[in-house]
This record gives sequence, C-alpha cells and structure tokens, in this order.
Amino acid sequence: MRLSIGIIAAEQSVELIRKAHEEMSRMCELTYLPYDSMRNLAGIYKRKAHLFDGLIFSGRFPYSYIVSRVGAILKPHAYFELTDRDYYRALAGILYRFPGIRISRILMDSPRSDVDFSGVFRGDVPAFFDPPDEDDSSSLESAYERAMRQSADLWGEGKIDLVATRFTNMAEMLGASGIPFELLFPSAASMVDACASLLALIQSRRLRDSMVASGVVALADSEGDGRDDGLQALLDRFNEKNGMPLIIRRNGLAFELSTSNDVLRDITRDYTDCALSRYLHGELGSGVCVGWGLGMDIVTSGQNAIKAFKESLRSEQHHAYLVNDLGDQIGPMANGKSVTMSGYPSACAEEIGRKLGISPANLQKIMNLRERRGIGTFSSADLAFYLNITPRSAGRILFRLAEHGMANVVRIYHPNAKGRPYKIYDVDCEAGIPGNV
Repeated sequence: MRLSIGIIAAEQSVELIRKAHEEMSRMCELTYLPYDSMRNLAGIYKRKAHLFDGLIFSGRFPYSYIVSRVGAILKPHAYFELTDRDYYRALAGILYRFPGIRISRILMDSPRSDVDFSGVFRGDVPAFFDPPDEDDSSSLESAYERAMRQSADLWGEGKIDLVATRFTNMAEMLGASGIPFELLFPSAASMVDACASLLALIQSRRLRDSMVASGVVALADSEGDGRDDGLQALLDRFNEKNGMPLIIRRNGLAFELSTSNDVLRDITRDYTDCALSRYLHGELGSGVCVGWGLGMDIVTSGQNAIKAFKESLRSEQHHAYLVNDLGDQIGPMANGKSVTMSGYPSACAEEIGRKLGISPANLQKIMNLRERRGIGTFSSADLAFYLNITPRSAGRILFRLAEHGMANVVRIYHPNAKGRPYKIYDVDCEAGIPGNV
C-alpha cells in the first residue's frame, strides 16, 4: 500500500509545488491542504494531520508556527527548504531579469545558511526582512503584515527597487501596492529530494516501531516498606487510562514493563517527555525512577532499560531516560526536552575535556544538542537541565568554554527589576577541535 502524504501549503504556494507533483506522486499519494491565514493553518493541522502517514510543509514558516502552537510534531514530517543551490539560482535570475540592479536595493528573506554576499558583490549586501520569533505564535501570526509594512516603508522611502520573498501570500499585496517582487521558492528537484527523504524516514520508523520496548520502574529509596504496593496501583491506573498498552510484571522491589517502540514513542512524545514518569512524579513526588530500553528482542531491550534506569537513579530529579538499540542514551525526557548521547564520547570530546577539565560525557551531550537538535544557546539553568547537574556546575562549564573561545555571551537577561541578571551563551565546541584549544 502506497504511503499517503499531506502537503500543508499557503494557497499561493500550491501551484509552485505542482512543478514537482508528477515526480513526487510516483512515490506516494499526495493530498494538498491549502491555508489562507495562520488561524486557518492551525485548524487544518488539527483536523487533518492524523489522516496521513507523513506531512510536508511548504516551508519552515508554517512548520514553525505549528510547533509554536502544539509543540513537537510527532508524525513524520519535512518542509520544503530553499537550498543554497536554489538561493543562488534565484539571485542569478533576478540579476538577469533586472540588469544593473544593486544587490543592496533588494529586500529579501535571510538565508538559513551563510551566504557571502559581501565577497561576491564587492561589499554590497541586500536589505533583509526582520525575522519573526519562531518560538512565539503571535509573532508568526503577524509576520505577513510586518513584512508587508517593512516592504511598503522602504519602497516609500526610495530605499529598495525589488522585494524577493518566500511569503507567497504577500504576492497579491505587493502587486496591489505596485512594488516589484520575485517569489523565492525551492526548485522541483529540491522538493522531490525532501519528499524522498520523508518517505525513507517513514519506512525506517516503521521498522524501528516494531522493536521491543522494555521499562524498569522503582522508587529511588525503596526499602520494602509497602510503598511499592502504591506504586503498582498507580502503574495499573496509568495503564488502564491509556488503553492497557503495557505488560507489567513485579520483580522484587522493581516493576518491569513491556510494550512496542510504537507505544513508547506515544508515551514519551517522541522521546522528549515521559508521560508515565510525569504521572508518577505527580502522585508520589520525584523519587520514582523510570528507565526505558529498546532492542530487537526482549533480552536486549531489558538490558538497555536497566542501563537507563541506573541513569535515572543517578540524576537529581530522577527524570526518565532511554537507551536505544544503538546504545545511545536519550534523556532526561521531561518538558519536551531531551539530549541524545552516543554510547561513548568522541575523541574530540575526550581531548577537549582533558584540556579544559570538563567531563567528556557532558561535552558530548552539548555537541549532540547542537548537531542533532539545533540547540546551541544556553543559560546555566538550561545547561543544568540537559546535563542533570547543578546550575553552579553548569555555570562553571560555560565559563571554561568561554575562556577557550568555545562560547560567547550573546545576551544578558534580566528576569525582573530586582532579579539577578544571567547570561545566555552561544556554545560551539567545534572551535575547540584538538590543536585549536
């Protein structure tokens, strides 16, 4: 049976996406879900997303808006991105169609990666749209209006000759205002590549979802004092409320759980927030440890669950952890946040850790956060959460990294008039590759 993919796109983007329709439709069944406003976008997602095996967003903007409204998107998904190849092709086309235009008189979207405008155009750089806050749904909702206002202001002041934007919904407004514009949009090849990557992800996930998931649950300070019976009652209640997805067995003072990876993904919101741990902590306090393991058989998954349980036991707040079939440790799974650490720190993490006096395991977690999750800015409280250490220890790590050029203060935040300000660091451990420390 062919996979079904829903394409969530602005109405004006649908025709542009159809350039790649024929080739994408050979690989899967496509359904277009056009929206004409951000409020309409949220409603379409809530009503339709569950009908498909995967989703493709017409760009990062609608994707970011849905994430800001509903949190992490658990269903396999992708978005059409303007690649560097597409970006340079679009610029070449603009310069060809508008001979003599100065790059500094073009108002355009900022590229996602670094583009050396100054080097190519001898010091000239475009004017860029003010980017919306991708974590703020209200900022995203007003993005069209703010971008149009910025375009009209700069055009009225005689500072620009052209607008180049991914916001296809702005086309009608720009045309009505008499402002020349070009729409930036991924090429057909880029869209086909994104679709193919999504289909591969879905197939891979289906194979992984068939794996066995095991769990270990116990009180951190269990002494056989009868509280274990209360824990069993809570496990049974959780299981019943969620449709009995778990097989629960008591083993001494601990409880062993069995299920599938598919169920575990639901219980943990794609390995970011363990609903079982949160429920047990709400009922009994934070002294309940939960470890999950994945494997192709019950023995391997059980062994991995024990490793994860030990990590939960060691952590200060006893958040849930997972060790997957590759031996990677994922956690803490709380508040929609987690970090994956490979079984062993890399040689780079070992070398930097030795020279700076920082745990290589903690350095590896920081590096993984940047590489796998795109998270590179931290306060000491943020880093403390991800590493399961105290804010004081996290502050020392950030200070040491900053001393050696691997972290820079990008913002000083004042929570309130009387509160003590704290620093936000941008961390890049690649600056500390051996030889550069």
